[in-house]
Amino acid sequence: MGESIDIFGLMVEEEEKRKKALREEVLGALGVPDFFKGGSIWIDARKCYGRECDMCVKACPTKAIFWRGGQLVVQEEICLFCTACVANCMVEGCIRVRRTRPDGTVEEFSSLREVATLLRSISGRKALEAVEKIFPSLGDFLSRFGPLRS
Repeated sequence: MGESIDIFGLMVEEEEKRKKALREEVLGALGVPDFFKGGSIWIDARKCYGRECDMCVKACPTKAIFWRGGQLVVQEEICLFCTACVANCMVEGCIRVRRTRPDGTVEEFSSLREVATLLRSISGRKALEAVEKIFPSLGDFLSRFGPLRS
């Protein structure tokens, strides 16, 4: 008797490969880098105001969120997980974005406040990195400006 084959597992693996290839093709054609190793987006239809609001559809840079048959649909293969939809949604907790950075850090957002907090954190880190490039050490800073006086 031979080994058993997990058909379901093979199908899931092939579907993931197809999604990844589609994502690479679409984002490549748009000239958009893929900043995340993975992610997911979920919209709570019970909280959503639907077409009365429509802000997430308008905010999505890749048009990954769209209407089909009166329902919001998310095509995750082309979603950037950028959180523009969360930041523009007027209902807190209606849209949840979860993404994984290349270093394995997982971020999850469901409100404008969470998105703003992350953006401030990223801006702060980038500013610190820029200063550290100019002044790698305290000695470099002091050699340029001298000791601080009170």
